Amino acid sequence: MNLKTRFMLLMLALFLVAAGIVWILVRQLSESIVEEWVTRYAEKQVLYDKGRTLQPILTEIALSRQFANSHQLISWARNPEDPDLKRQAIAEMENYRLNFADNSYFVALRESGDYYHNNAANEYADSQYRYSLDPDRPADSWFYKIIKQNRDMHLNVNPDVELGVTKLWIDMLLRDGDEILGVVGTGLDLTHLLNSVVNKDEPGITSLFTDHDGAIQLYRDQSLIDFGSITKASADKTRVDRLFSDDADKRAVQELMRQLVADPGEIKTRFVTIDDRRHLVGLAYIPEIDWYEVTLLDLNKVLPFSHFSGILLSFGLMLLASLIMLHLALNRFVLNPLTQLESGMDEIREGHYPQSLPQTPPNNEVGRLMNHFRHMARAVQSAREELEQKVLNRTEALDRLTKTDALTELLNRRGMQEQLDNQWQLLQRERRRFGLVWLDLDHFKQINDRYGHKAGDQVLLSVAEQLRKLLRGYDYAARWGGDEFLLLIQTDRLDLIEGLSERIRSSVAESSIVYDDSQPPITITLSAGCHLASSSDETLEKALQAADTALYEAKAGGRNRLAVHSPQ
Repeated sequence: MNLKTRFMLLMLALFLVAAGIVWILVRQLSESIVEEWVTRYAEKQVLYDKGRTLQPILTEIALSRQFANSHQLISWARNPEDPDLKRQAIAEMENYRLNFADNSYFVALRESGDYYHNNAANEYADSQYRYSLDPDRPADSWFYKIIKQNRDMHLNVNPDVELGVTKLWIDMLLRDGDEILGVVGTGLDLTHLLNSVVNKDEPGITSLFTDHDGAIQLYRDQSLIDFGSITKASADKTRVDRLFSDDADKRAVQELMRQLVADPGEIKTRFVTIDDRRHLVGLAYIPEIDWYEVTLLDLNKVLPFSHFSGILLSFGLMLLASLIMLHLALNRFVLNPLTQLESGMDEIREGHYPQSLPQTPPNNEVGRLMNHFRHMARAVQSAREELEQKVLNRTEALDRLTKTDALTELLNRRGMQEQLDNQWQLLQRERRRFGLVWLDLDHFKQINDRYGHKAGDQVLLSVAEQLRKLLRGYDYAARWGGDEFLLLIQTDRLDLIEGLSERIRSSVAESSIVYDDSQPPITITLSAGCHLASSSDETLEKALQAADTALYEAKAGGRNRLAVHSPQ
């Protein structure tokens, strides 16, 4: 064997060793890229699921909280035997029933244990009382557990044996100060929630939701849902950790959940084993509903490693082609592009679209990987922007919902209170006076009694439409409650307030509503009380009371007229 042959063999051996080392390094780097990408994808998926889940539930929670703060319910719960208070409370319940997504509600009183309910079919109209709760009956233990825990809100997936339904129940404590008077709320259809939230047709991706104790609340496999979690001990619950094969994974996931409570803005991820397959679990804590969102990604389905085998093989062939060009080839075709790809991943981690990737990547496997990565980054960025826009739109819609009367689409009491506070600040700072007008429909109850509540709703809609036509664009009108309206007029002239109020009064008096062809048209009048708030020494409450006093004078003077508040 000559020297040349030995040298060639030595070079071949060195080449094979170098090729093996490069092969191993490239494989490890590719695995790191895959894991990093999957981790980023899991974080975006968790955020997307979190935003989508909050929309239907948060809307119902906000409405349920408003339901629990109802003055009519609280007054009745204080005096449940008073027939007038009971009638007003049931009317309030039915009004909220029409606004709940499930068109159902429940009210349970602590003192008597009486349970009231009506559903979307209005099946229990005029018989909303269903039964009385019994502390010795296991099926009723949820009620007493909720009161004992003294938490304002609970979410509980549970079948109601008496009513024959299974729902995600939103339970709100009915309070008067610190005293608990009962539990009220509504339910969301479990099947609808499962279909819209967790039953996604995405191969390799599974989403589920657990309560603060890890008990499964929403999952496409209903046999694993822990119904009635609130009445169970922790050891008896169907917890999420039963899905994991390894005890170390169970302990690690429990620790991540504890960490998320302290920092709910983070997303925690971990590789776990489920049914002997490698998965990535993404965890997010949703403090608004005290739940965890859990996303499971099956790596064998979401991103099989076999997709990258061609890249590794190409690197090996390039190394075999020329030992002399090894350094240049690695820098040009491998190391530099992968460095740019890693920089791009860092930019995605920071929430930016990657700018470090070249506009024209090399025409090889790494270049195609860059293109795939760029498409993935664009999709992630687009999904993130879309999610942020959806969250913004839904937040704005929820804000409008809480400030707008559902029937007339005028401001509700909360929306008008905000405008009153703003106007009062202007009066304090700039001496900018404004007018207040109370409007009350005359004998409105007789219309409801004679024609029905739907006819009464048509009357309210007609009055609201006339207010919109007669008021200026910078004045405000609100349905304060029932058949009572409040106007905020931005002017410092009392005669303008009187003239506008008179036009409204006469317009309503001259109008008529044909509700039923077999009945004569409905006519209605209103009484108005006016007041010009002009003194910074006067409180907002006194200004409202002054206009209310004028309204009382108008009604006492025969109705269908207006009165102006006079200090005398």
